[in-house]
Amino acid sequence: MKKTPAELTVMKSLAFLAVVFQSALLYIMNHHSPHAEEAIMMGMLFHFVKFSAPVFVFLVGFHMAQQKEAIHYRRYVSHKWTELMIPYIVWSFVYFILFSSHLHASEVMKQLVLGEAAPHLWYVVMIIQFHLLILIIVPFFRWLDQKKYWKSFIIVSSIIYIGFITFISPIVQSESYIHYVDRTFLAYFFYFCLGGVAAYTLPSWRKFVIQAIPLNTFLFLSLFIVVGYELFISQSIFSIDLTEITYLKPSMVLYVTSEIFLLYGLSITIVQTKSRLYTALRFIGRYTYGAYIGHVFFLHMFAPMIPTTMYSMLQAVILFLITTIASIGICYMVHATPLSLLLIGQTREHRTLSIPTISKLKKGIPS
Repeated sequence: MKKTPAELTVMKSLAFLAVVFQSALLYIMNHHSPHAEEAIMMGMLFHFVKFSAPVFVFLVGFHMAQQKEAIHYRRYVSHKWTELMIPYIVWSFVYFILFSSHLHASEVMKQLVLGEAAPHLWYVVMIIQFHLLILIIVPFFRWLDQKKYWKSFIIVSSIIYIGFITFISPIVQSESYIHYVDRTFLAYFFYFCLGGVAAYTLPSWRKFVIQAIPLNTFLFLSLFIVVGYELFISQSIFSIDLTEITYLKPSMVLYVTSEIFLLYGLSITIVQTKSRLYTALRFIGRYTYGAYIGHVFFLHMFAPMIPTTMYSMLQAVILFLITTIASIGICYMVHATPLSLLLIGQTREHRTLSIPTISKLKKGIPS
């Protein structure tokens, strides 16, 4: 497999931070009843960081397109089971205890299959489906590359996807089992295809993303106004429900796609600066999956400690910062223990102190 471009690590970290901020905003909205003007601001910010799941799907498409060697399907699925599903199952049981400790076995199985143990776990159920289809996806990508059909492919894919989303948009708002289409790979396949196109046409992709920034910025701001307007006309400003904001409507597809382009350009810029921000995002990028599935636990642990007398927006920001630091920090510590595979899906990292470091420590010890 080719080396992962540095900007993808930055994008992954930004997507993780967006998830945590969404969770913080949702918690404050649902538990602290902010004033109407604060609720409007939080709704706008929620839209602004709504790119997280599509970006993760984009990155999976990119990485899968980088598969150049022969695929050993059983070995690949076993690796993904260890990396993704074992931590998913472990954390699901943590959330069963945290949110609903008196579930019957049938209800537990249903929530495991559908990713309902916590609000963010649906993503794992959805993304594993792409990995299970690797024997179809990778040969198809290779065929597209041989025929140089990438432009036609992405145009046709976008038309099909917009049509599909327009069709299922009313369904995902229903109460029937059909609305679970929102956690199938079909509901996000366009972002996956976009990631595949980016991987195979990387130099042209980077050039296009950078050149499109001026026009795309204007498009993004226009779409930001559109999706915000749709939110506020569909709900009362005194009872805004952020859980009703869905990826699966045409305006959000256009908005999120525009934001992915901007984020890619921003990520390239961050990489080029080689600043402390880049160093921090690289560090966060090492633990995004474990921190992603565990962050809701830490959020609920620290949320009651935040004073409710301050502005709701400030509460959300503080909760976001504490949850991010705790999630990444715990993952870093767990990575050095035998629990690493169970909790964050990574093999144990054996850390040792260098000889110079040990020497320095000894100097500080009184003899």
